[in-house]
Amino acid sequence: MDVSQYLEIFIDETAEHIQSLSDNIMALENEPEDHDVINEIFRAAHSLKGMAGTMGFKRMQHLTHDMENVFQEVRNDKIKVNGDIIDVLFQCLDAIEGYLNIIKETSDEGTNDNEGIISALNGILNGDTTAAKQEKTAQEEAKPQEETVSSEGGHEKKYLTMDIAQNGREALKNAEESGKVIFGFTVYIQKECLLKAARAFLVFKAIEEFGEILVYSPSVQDIEDEKFDLDFSFFAVSDHDGVDEMVSAAKAVSEIDEVIGEQLKYETLTQAAGKSKAPELEKPVPAEKTSAAAAVPAKEEQTKSAAAGGAAKGKPTNKPVANRTVRVDIEKLDALMNQVSELIIAKNSLVSISSSDSGDGTHSQTFRDQIEYLERITTSLHESVMKARMVPIESVVAKFPRMIRDLSRKLDKKMELFMSGEDTELDRTVVDQIGDPLQHLLRNSADHGLESAQLRKERGKPEVGSINLKAYQEGNNVIIEVGDDGNGIDTENVKNKAIERGLVTPEQAANLSQKEIIDFLFMPSFSMAKKITDVSGRGVGLDVVKSNIEALGGDVEVKSRLGEGSKFIVRLPLTLAIIQALLVKVHDELFAIALGSILTIEDVPVSDIKYVQAEEVINLRGIVIPLIRLNQILDIEPPEPEPESLTVVIVNKGEKQAGLVVDSLLGQQEIVIKSLGKFISNSKIISGATILGDGEIALILDVNTLM
Repeated sequence: MDVSQYLEIFIDETAEHIQSLSDNIMALENEPEDHDVINEIFRAAHSLKGMAGTMGFKRMQHLTHDMENVFQEVRNDKIKVNGDIIDVLFQCLDAIEGYLNIIKETSDEGTNDNEGIISALNGILNGDTTAAKQEKTAQEEAKPQEETVSSEGGHEKKYLTMDIAQNGREALKNAEESGKVIFGFTVYIQKECLLKAARAFLVFKAIEEFGEILVYSPSVQDIEDEKFDLDFSFFAVSDHDGVDEMVSAAKAVSEIDEVIGEQLKYETLTQAAGKSKAPELEKPVPAEKTSAAAAVPAKEEQTKSAAAGGAAKGKPTNKPVANRTVRVDIEKLDALMNQVSELIIAKNSLVSISSSDSGDGTHSQTFRDQIEYLERITTSLHESVMKARMVPIESVVAKFPRMIRDLSRKLDKKMELFMSGEDTELDRTVVDQIGDPLQHLLRNSADHGLESAQLRKERGKPEVGSINLKAYQEGNNVIIEVGDDGNGIDTENVKNKAIERGLVTPEQAANLSQKEIIDFLFMPSFSMAKKITDVSGRGVGLDVVKSNIEALGGDVEVKSRLGEGSKFIVRLPLTLAIIQALLVKVHDELFAIALGSILTIEDVPVSDIKYVQAEEVINLRGIVIPLIRLNQILDIEPPEPEPESLTVVIVNKGEKQAGLVVDSLLGQQEIVIKSLGKFISNSKIISGATILGDGEIALILDVNTLM
């Protein structure tokens, strides 16, 4: 029977079972005698075994079968759960995730038999937990060997893992046989680089001064289209040995971060490529890297599987929504969203025609009724599509308790994660991309935020550190707070580091506010960690956090008290597609401001404008609010003559407020956000554009970047 048609269902349901197992094993560690949890784990393991067997994935079936055997004994009270057994079970989950990721990429489970883990499971069945310890020790001892393809500074020799096509291999082999020397190169581009493709081709040109490039990764076309991250690799051949000169020539290209290269033999090259691929199949994928965050709740298990799993008394977490959940391809939702977008543009056109009525009665009442009807329909359709796209952030945050548990053991710190608001909903595209920034923030809290147990005891704090993740809706935004009760940010140390790096002078640093000092942490490569580890210190990766969140139309701010802890506050828009906006005019240009950012609109006499440190401010009901003249920010000619009063749109970003000075207001409208791609990607003030009913284009202002 051809089961390939069921592969997508298998992938989704396996991801769901893995997350369920992770949650329940975490619960079992805290309550080893909870038979409801034990039964639920047994049921999930049994279901995984049956699904893997049906799809023909024998290695995955074997592993889950042995895992099921262990829980059969636990259910029968023949084995007592302890920390070593929990460790082995999490190793099983990592291995199953490894299988799943390979299946996603290749539709096959790979060649890894995970004999060490299976041996540990059999050791548990035989009453020998030392097998589990030996497996854990073996994995820890193997970790340094995983870095054999890395060079100094953490940059990897990715050319050793390139997938070389047959014609590429023949070209390299023939070149070596003709007396030429083979060189492998991996080039890393700086994060701030705007023209990656141009830099790559300048590197190619520099290398071709010494020889010929035969193999590229990614392809030349992908590099030209900038379909790569911040690195690319290639093999070159030359008549002469001069790798240092070639590396220097490549490094001379501006905005190149690092170039790694070496001379290679064809035989060594093919052996290295073969060896580097094998561990990828054998190496379990860490829990925090799993793609289960994107999975939607799975349908209820078939009756047969539930019966075979035993009469579980536990409450399956996916039952309440089992029969009400439908998996929808995200591309179909995107197509539907585009149709709604066009419908709203059509509606705006009709509204524009209606508003141009000169009063001579040419527009009938029926026409206006149709306009109202169309508006109701489009609004209803919009809300329906938005609800279809909205998913709980639980799908992202569910993996974090396991991650914190692993970090607690790895860092030898006692810590606990408290989460609330997991049912808060966000647009699917936002949820898919928010996982990595939140993971960065949580790892920072665990590693650099929380103190050691000894220091916490000296400070009179509980031995177990607390990390909090809280999500809630606020207007048209979702707020996600990540905080800890640890050391907090030492702004003096941050200030001294900024002076040391030449970012500010000592005189300038003396006048910086706490917020301005903390903002240094979001600069690229600004790290306060005294020792670089695979767990980031506060500051490591925070530039990535900020850029990723801003790319989603959100912002992040930090509150910290030394000795008491820190809190990162992330604000995200509910949706990225259709918003309510206020249309304004600055000179003859049209702009849109998201309604969710606007507090009020004021008519301010010019005489009421005051100055604080040479900056214009107004006093609005006891609150001092800075003025931002949009014509100056956007380089637009000011109105002539200067009016006696200004139209000021008061906007907020968290607790901050600012007044945007505009020339006139055009009213509120539901707008469709259109991306501008790379046309003005260097301007963060403009977050997109929209097409109005009369065909005019209005740019959408991102007020977060103005404050």
